Amino acid sequence: MTKKISTSDLDPFQFALLYQKLEKVHTGWLALVSVGVAGVLILASVLEGTFGGLGDFQVVADVKRTLGIAHPERSSPSFPFMRDFVSWLLATIVVTGAVLLHRHWQYMSTCLSKLAKNGVLVARKEPRSNRLSKMLRVDRMIQGVGQDQALNTIVIKVMEVLKRRSVGLLVLMGGSALVLTILLILGLENNMFHVLAPAGASPQEKSVWVREAYSSWWAGKHHLAGHILYWVLAWFAIFVILSFQVVGVIATYLLAAMHFVVEPSADWLNRDGRYGWTPLAALYRTVMWANGLLGLTLTIVLASLGINNYGWVAVLVVVYIVLVPLFVGVPWLVVRRAADTARNARAEQIAGLMADRGIDIESDVENAAPYIAELERCRAARIRPLRLGTASFSTYAVIAVLPVLLTAAQIFLPLTFGTR
Repeated sequence: MTKKISTSDLDPFQFALLYQKLEKVHTGWLALVSVGVAGVLILASVLEGTFGGLGDFQVVADVKRTLGIAHPERSSPSFPFMRDFVSWLLATIVVTGAVLLHRHWQYMSTCLSKLAKNGVLVARKEPRSNRLSKMLRVDRMIQGVGQDQALNTIVIKVMEVLKRRSVGLLVLMGGSALVLTILLILGLENNMFHVLAPAGASPQEKSVWVREAYSSWWAGKHHLAGHILYWVLAWFAIFVILSFQVVGVIATYLLAAMHFVVEPSADWLNRDGRYGWTPLAALYRTVMWANGLLGLTLTIVLASLGINNYGWVAVLVVVYIVLVPLFVGVPWLVVRRAADTARNARAEQIAGLMADRGIDIESDVENAAPYIAELERCRAARIRPLRLGTASFSTYAVIAVLPVLLTAAQIFLPLTFGTR
């Protein structure tokens, strides 16, 4: 018989400090922040006379200019708020990412305990031990601990370390976000409008046009309120990105450590319609959407800077390319055999019950029938711990992985955007 366990949770609200007082708040309320952000940006541009009018709304034409598609007229070096569709889009992504991060952490803060309660995480008879478990310090953390308490012990010890270092973690992420924001702002200041410069103009004419465009930009350094707001939004966006990544690395570590002390099972009553794995599926779905959002953000920023200027955001690009496969792949590796493991354990349980009750499948067909029916039901069960909903795994994988390929292509292949 497998032994059910109980465990604490990896709760980012307890050590990441961001959202610490908002753990129990419904994520929907955070979406109202978007109204405030839009209002502040519009107010600042109106007060500084950089809001513009309907005639400045040139999304289609500017996209054509960015992609180097033939466009009918020369672009004016004027960039009020109404023309800056890229900033609208990025601000929307920032708010969406902040809301998604809150939901992601809410799912994470209850995931392990719910999985244990559902009976889909059960204690191994003996913990696994190999070179990787020693490298992850799993062997040391669970030394002298009962197997049914091993996972809880690991989670508690990880949380204790994170809580002690929460302030340092905040300073590190905040400082890193500031450095990356400075690089991003400098990159935008020097390169943002090159992709929109008029076709056929001489290098000198383009240089003059870019300077005039930046001077007119509602968020440029010549417009203090807009510039400060852009800095704040950029810093917060990068801070949110780093929060996703840092907590994601910690969660990935814990997921790998779990492999040595628990094994997957299933809720054979199927009370949640996913054989008990709904908490993990919900969490994994937010991981995939977060990676997709980050990929979209980087693609937009690279297009704005011009592909040849990717160095200004190179750190974020490298982190993205390295960590996306980790966040997408490690959960799959850990639970890829969950269905077979659960079915085999259930089959052994059913066979054991039959043996304990003296039911012989050859001579006692009538009494054996319910057990055989249950065995067939379990063998046919579609246990998919990472099932993502109505969309297939491949759909979400494309959302998360395609931007990696696009970003890599933009960096390493001779692609260029903008007028020439």
